[in-house]
Amino acid sequence: MQTNDYPMVTIDGFPVFDVFVTDEDTGMLKISLVDEPAVMKDFLAFDTHRRMQMYSVQDEEKRLLLGVVARANFPIYRKDERLGEYFIVFKPDQIRKIAEKYLAESRQNNVNLMHQAGTDVDGVQMVQWFIQDSDKGIVPAGFDVPDGSLFAEFHVLNDEVWKAVKDGTYKGFSLEGIFDLAPEHEVAEVAEMVDDCDGMFSRIMNKAQTILTDKNMSKIDRFKAALAKFFAALGSVSTDKGILSWDGEEDLKAGDEVFILDGEGNRSKPEDGDYITTDAKTIAVADGRVSEIRDPEAEVAPEEPEEVETKMGSIVTDRYVLEWEGEEDLKAGDAVFIREAEEGLVPAPDGEYRTEDGKVIVVAEGIVAEIRDDAAEVAPAEDEELRKENQALRNQIEELTRKVEELSRMSAAKPAHEEVQTSGKVAKTGIKGLDRLAEIMSK
Repeated sequence: MQTNDYPMVTIDGFPVFDVFVTDEDTGMLKISLVDEPAVMKDFLAFDTHRRMQMYSVQDEEKRLLLGVVARANFPIYRKDERLGEYFIVFKPDQIRKIAEKYLAESRQNNVNLMHQAGTDVDGVQMVQWFIQDSDKGIVPAGFDVPDGSLFAEFHVLNDEVWKAVKDGTYKGFSLEGIFDLAPEHEVAEVAEMVDDCDGMFSRIMNKAQTILTDKNMSKIDRFKAALAKFFAALGSVSTDKGILSWDGEEDLKAGDEVFILDGEGNRSKPEDGDYITTDAKTIAVADGRVSEIRDPEAEVAPEEPEEVETKMGSIVTDRYVLEWEGEEDLKAGDAVFIREAEEGLVPAPDGEYRTEDGKVIVVAEGIVAEIRDDAAEVAPAEDEELRKENQALRNQIEELTRKVEELSRMSAAKPAHEEVQTSGKVAKTGIKGLDRLAEIMSK
């Protein structure tokens, strides 16, 4: 978005834009022969009576046109449906880019008449193309323009065109092209341009001396209003529906009041709707205010999107309510938190936490180290070897219990311990508890 850090300069209430060549799609496309050149400098026509000294041929008419194509640092008035009324300025550095690109694209003989479609003419050929440079002695006679201005000379072989030049139909060159525009912010530079061109600023400042000595405050107020047209401290942006302006030097944002300036510096409320900027951002306007700027990379970003709430799991314990991220069951390795009144979520302190159903959650450094319960929502993995040993022990105890019960039901022919001794011998199992029990019973 073309916003600014300094006031946008206006001339008589109309904004001033600098012309730029920024990419392969921008630049000059044609030169047109016109009756009112925008640069306000007619070209010089040389025939047999006014030959240029650089040509040595003297015995035939030379149809040569020399004129200004782009006048440096000269405000040119424009009016169109998109931007309304405004001024454009070609600065020397951009004029050089325009000139170099035009030749590189071999457009030097692209000439039409009065900028009208379908009027391209043959027989008007460029013979030279240069930029005025006083330090290098490149200063054509008959023109009073700043250094950096672009000149062209054409040889006119077309009889009809040459006749129109001689009778005054065509008086100068005018370029056609596609350019990017950026608001001008240097008040002093524009003041100097206007002063050099027309003396406009000089007349206004001279008028100020008369008005300021008048005791009529209404005149002073009018003078201040006139100066405001030249030194308006406004923000502005070019859109597909014209220039939107706002008060102040800050970037445009949602909620700001915007308006459109006419040629007299009067403000009017823009129509509701979307305004598309030159860099494809969308400014939505409703009732004279910006309701939205739709672009995540806008210089003044729209309001931050709402944060997506993280879903949390929770469980009540004898110490705190433990919380963890996600909707899955709690398991070893999960980070757990408790909620403090001022700080919000903080890591859970180390220790054991007993749940209402008797499970034990062991926390170390804010992480679940263990959940001790086979019925835990997510039980820790059981060691397979330990499970097998426990099962073998249970099987041995059951077997010994069964044999003791059988012996207790036998007749008393022999003492119970003798019966066990002779018929209840049990091989060693390798389990200390069982082997010790068998040893006691065999005595």
